[in-house]
Amino acid sequence: MYLCYKITFIFTIIGLFLSLGFSGCGDGSDILSVERDSPQVSKSGLSLNETSPETTPSESSNSESSNIEERPIRIGVLAIDSALSVHNRYAPLVEHLSKTLGRSFELVPLTQERQFIAVEQGEIDFTSNNPLAAVQIQRLYNTEFLVTYSRPRLGAQFSALIIVKSDSTIQTLEDLKGTKVACVDFETAAAGCLFQVYHLLQNNIDPFQDFSTFVENPSQDNIVLAVLNGTLDAGFIRTGQLEKMLKNGLLTELSDIRILEPVSDSSFALKHTTILYPEWPIAALSDTDPALKDAVQSALLALPDGHSALAAANVDGFVEAADYQSIHDLIEALQLKSWDVNL
Repeated sequence: MYLCYKITFIFTIIGLFLSLGFSGCGDGSDILSVERDSPQVSKSGLSLNETSPETTPSESSNSESSNIEERPIRIGVLAIDSALSVHNRYAPLVEHLSKTLGRSFELVPLTQERQFIAVEQGEIDFTSNNPLAAVQIQRLYNTEFLVTYSRPRLGAQFSALIIVKSDSTIQTLEDLKGTKVACVDFETAAAGCLFQVYHLLQNNIDPFQDFSTFVENPSQDNIVLAVLNGTLDAGFIRTGQLEKMLKNGLLTELSDIRILEPVSDSSFALKHTTILYPEWPIAALSDTDPALKDAVQSALLALPDGHSALAAANVDGFVEAADYQSIHDLIEALQLKSWDVNL
């Protein structure tokens, strides 16, 4: 009987210590998070030596908003080649936004598949993708385009090429029938495949039926080189690809390659096969704070010429969001992802 009373007494003492908030070895910060010299605080968080009114719904909302503001603002960017290249190109821009807006921004490289999931699950606040993926995401998740990239010499548009070797017997689109052709990806590559597919279908040529071979190759460099060495009869690439290869020493002369049925116009510096399409946009998710959207848009549009963040991203500035109807038309005609969404 004595032993039972003794055990009961011990547990009573322990319970008393715990009820007083006693912590044997720690500093108690994991329980109340109180400053060392703060007034005594109850479990409700109110000072025991002063009277405070009950928290109102508006105060609770303000507290939640404050917590949201402290969270880093996440910008997702489609990684065309690697996460490292995304960092090299966009980290200076993200740093500029952080300094300009006084908020913490975080860069999030995304794969083709992951960019859709990140938006659907609200893992990011802003997103930047090639125009095909950007419009597909907008159709599915109601994102808002804020700005469009403007590239050096080329502006806010780009296009696609169908190329052959300079001495090829292929002279017209019709001559492509029965030939070996490659593009980047049948589902996701805009100027590396789908702009050309749409263009050919509009000219009554079905690449999947009329070519002897039509294959995917993820590297536009390799597509060009395969055309040069005769492995391919023709290839699909974006405007600017040939000039980039020449600059990097992968091409000796631009004249080694010929653009099939080239279009020249005064509004665009390079020859191209297909129509012009709007460049990459930067978009905000539907639930991104409107004031934050406006601030980011203004900061991007206000970037001065020659800013180091622009040079790193290979843009000469940003312009008001372009009209992306031509991408909507392409998606619906080719029945690509999101084509059947009711807008």
